[in-house]
Amino acid sequence: MKTPDGPEATRTYRAPSASTRPGYALLVSTAAGTRVVNLGAGPTFTIGRAASCDVCIPDDSLSREHARLSIEGDLSLADLGSKNGSQVAGVRLAPNVPAAVTLGTPMELGGVMLVLQRATPALDGGAPAAQAVAGSAPARGAKAAVVADAGMRHLYALLDVVAPSPLSVLVLGETGVGKEVYAAELHARSSRAKGPFVPLHCAALPESLLEAELFGYEKGAFTGAVNKKPGIFESADGGTVFLDEIGEVPLATQARLLRVLETGEVMRLGSVRPINVDVRFVAATHRDLRALIAEQRFRADLYFRLNGMSIHLPPLRSRRADVRALAEMFLARAATSMKRKVAGLSDAAVARLESYDWPGNVRELKNVIDRTVLLCEGALVEEQHLAVAEPEVFGASVPKRAAPPVGMEDELKARLRGLEQQKIETALAEAGGNQSRAAQALGISRFTLMNKMEAFGLVRPRKGR
Repeated sequence: MKTPDGPEATRTYRAPSASTRPGYALLVSTAAGTRVVNLGAGPTFTIGRAASCDVCIPDDSLSREHARLSIEGDLSLADLGSKNGSQVAGVRLAPNVPAAVTLGTPMELGGVMLVLQRATPALDGGAPAAQAVAGSAPARGAKAAVVADAGMRHLYALLDVVAPSPLSVLVLGETGVGKEVYAAELHARSSRAKGPFVPLHCAALPESLLEAELFGYEKGAFTGAVNKKPGIFESADGGTVFLDEIGEVPLATQARLLRVLETGEVMRLGSVRPINVDVRFVAATHRDLRALIAEQRFRADLYFRLNGMSIHLPPLRSRRADVRALAEMFLARAATSMKRKVAGLSDAAVARLESYDWPGNVRELKNVIDRTVLLCEGALVEEQHLAVAEPEVFGASVPKRAAPPVGMEDELKARLRGLEQQKIETALAEAGGNQSRAAQALGISRFTLMNKMEAFGLVRPRKGR
């Protein structure tokens, strides 16, 4: 199914109405991502892929005039004799027979999902320029998401509709855009908020270790399995599993993962008895899964099971209004953790940050701010304190900054090395010396942690004699 990307993937053609009747909005989820379409006063809206429709969604699974939505009096949807049909709450509609709908009810038109909701200030761009988006019960270890960009406010507003549903969610976007933060917020706003939120970075582990982490294992299942261990699906029972970089999972593991999604049963490695689990799946990737399917590197059936709804998070260069808010948050956190007296950013520093294209997205911005706080001796960060690359922004070269003073690079490396060692020591202390838990807290593999401990000369409590 071929669909266009970008903001033109969904558009409306009805002129705004002067009616004061409360407005509605449509959450539109296609293979190209998720959009919000604000509706006028109505009373009816034709939906289809034709440009003449009130709500035009150029998706090949839709007929030219697919369905008609009525918001006058009782809310209803009628299929207009479409080729691929329409469903409301999983019930297929007879042609030209209106069916009652309610706010939040899933409506499926061909391969497109629609959800009707009230238009809110957040969807109309009336939210404050910068705000912390926090759920009613933050996921364990989750950080509040700071968003200032109007498009991001739309996506976070969608959580109030998506989070309470049982749908699996696929979060798309470049590396470092904040997919795990979004997934944690989805969990926090769901009915599973009191349950665990368990993330796993699928690309960080080889196939054998990935299966052991996902499904767990019994004692003696393989060399080194001296005790039985539950997998993350068991650990997340009653909560949410977040599978980051799902596109990197090997095909053999994908088949086992599909079984868990379809049956709710997990089979530990070395076991013959399945275990029932109740988890919600949220997956994320920076890869084009449809292209991987075409290359036979990703299972189509797994894709459709995971993609109950897809959310596309834009890169940081496309939401420059977020840069200052994020930079100020990272600066405050870094100043506290490093015990530095850096209080803010100058206007010139903010302008420099906002002009940069951020190929590493939010993760790169955080690293730049961390380094800057470490090196800045004053209370205010100036432009010259920022250590960012020199890309071309909107086709114009950014003026080159002067080279850093001699010895500054060595000083930076020494400070960063000391900071890294301090973080490792803290993580080990908080984990009671358990290297696996410390590695998980640091977001690295256990083998990487052991190598770093060797490099820093730290004692490994469980190292063989």
